[in-house]
Amino acid sequence: MDAVRERTTLAVRRDVAEKLSELAKERRSTVYSLASSILEQGIQVVRESGSDTVISNLWRVYKVLRDVDAVVLPSYFMDALIKELYSHDRKKLFSLFSQLGKDVGLLMKTYASSFEELVSLAALFSYFFPLKRIELKNLGKDGMEISVVGIGESIETTEAVSVAAKEMLSVFGVEVLNQTVSRGMIKLVVRPKVNRL
Repeated sequence: MDAVRERTTLAVRRDVAEKLSELAKERRSTVYSLASSILEQGIQVVRESGSDTVISNLWRVYKVLRDVDAVVLPSYFMDALIKELYSHDRKKLFSLFSQLGKDVGLLMKTYASSFEELVSLAALFSYFFPLKRIELKNLGKDGMEISVVGIGESIETTEAVSVAAKEMLSVFGVEVLNQTVSRGMIKLVVRPKVNRL
């Protein structure tokens, strides 16, 4: 028998089989053809990435980037643009990044309803962008320390991103108590804002 036409039985949960059947009908395809295509592509991604969660993570990141109308540019190019604007009008640059932080924060609220969910989503982005590391450290009553390494090649870029990060955290009701910024690294000590009546 031709290997291309050879079939086998594969057991899956009933709900998965039902969803696959519905999707095949929507696409005017056979379950066999659709399942083979999905599995073949999924196997390739899992084999190359070493993880089956990378598929859903990629999809989550893609949806956020699509909704924010993100344009992917090389980091060296973005660094050069930011350094140029920084040298001519630092105040304007920080104003733009402040607004960016607010806008992205509001968008992220549709994907992450809490600060904890935001942190989880941010960790996903570190797999797909030149962020080398995102670490969180609970400081007890003193709040939480967030360390992000791998933000830009210049101090100008890192400072601008720190402005956006503070605004985005503010949207989530988190205030920055202390910050340390150096080339490519931001360390923030944060805690939930206290509502004063």
